[in-house]
Amino acid sequence: MSEDKKEEKKFEVDYSNLKPLDVKKTKGKFKTFTNGSVIQGTEFQPYLGKPLTINIDKILSVYPSEDEIGTMIHAEQNQSTWKVLEDFDTVIKRINE
Repeated sequence: MSEDKKEEKKFEVDYSNLKPLDVKKTKGKFKTFTNGSVIQGTEFQPYLGKPLTINIDKILSVYPSEDEIGTMIHAEQNQSTWKVLEDFDTVIKRINE
């Protein structure tokens, strides 16, 4: 097996076993969530399930994900939209900590 294939295998995801990370309570404007973004068309998912830290001062809106898995967080001025594995209520609670 080539080195590239070994690297890709390391990042393959068991979609039936996705769970949010156990994140400790934090203070300040940076909050950590579990990245729920998927790269379409490949099993190689290096970001899915990894920590994602967001500056909550830049959040414009939060809404349940359209695919009913996790929550979408949208930044002001169309800077970014993030999908996180945490449910809507958990995201709101963490933003307001």
